[in-house]
Amino acid sequence: MKRLFALLLFCLLLVGCARSETPAAPEEAEAATAAPLPSAPTRPYEPLRVYFDGLLTDRGYVRDGVAYLAPETLCRYYALALETVMDAESFTLSLPGLTVEGRREQPWFTAEGRCLYAPEGWIEADGRLYLPADAVERLFGLSIALTDARADVSGTGYALLQGGEDYYARTTQADDLFWLTHIIYSEAQHESLAGKIGVGNVVLNRVEDDRFPATVTAVVLDREHTIQFSPVGTGEVTAEPDELSRIAAYLCLEGYNTAGGSLYFVNPARGDASWFERSLTEVCRIGNHVFYQ
Repeated sequence: MKRLFALLLFCLLLVGCARSETPAAPEEAEAATAAPLPSAPTRPYEPLRVYFDGLLTDRGYVRDGVAYLAPETLCRYYALALETVMDAESFTLSLPGLTVEGRREQPWFTAEGRCLYAPEGWIEADGRLYLPADAVERLFGLSIALTDARADVSGTGYALLQGGEDYYARTTQADDLFWLTHIIYSEAQHESLAGKIGVGNVVLNRVEDDRFPATVTAVVLDREHTIQFSPVGTGEVTAEPDELSRIAAYLCLEGYNTAGGSLYFVNPARGDASWFERSLTEVCRIGNHVFYQ
């Protein structure tokens, strides 16, 4: 009986010790060791010195040749009122007479009815928004020279981008806008935005080349030697374009270019590419299309 009593007392002591050394709950342990969120870009961006009219004014970022500047600094420099609303998925910049919006899943920005190509997106650091230098140039009408880790913003004044909901309808012939969006959609409806822009670039490059007709409509419907675009022959060119094809057409009209000086393109999986390979110089490949000049 004494041995049984002693054994029972020993077990009770063990239980008490175990309770006194209970480890912290997993949530508490994780909170104690969690690292703070970074306040700068998490990808390998390099610092960029930003000069305004020769004076060191701000810091930006650069990565893979793309520089990013803070609109906030420009607005402060030029005494412009600015309101920024930003979260992980979108941003809105509001200036007098100009509203700029961007979304993570869209490789373009909208500004007063106009489109700005921005495949590199934007970044946030220390609560500030940074836009690609090309977008900043267009939005503020400035010139930005990039050399190594330095950006020089020149110009004693600024000229905010002008637009309007009907901007492209007002600045482009209706027939040309119609056929540009339709040929982009019928030729590249399954391609990325960059691929769609490339098709539009070929059309506009032909307009500028003396060997081809002088308008978008005439280039698309050209039959002098043979039908130039297969959807024209099949009738597919009349299909209603989707929104992304319209955006691509707008970006082409804004001067964005993903296909260089290309005058031709072909999808080798859908047609014979031997003449292109034999007679032309390859410029680039975007998605399923190979572009040539």
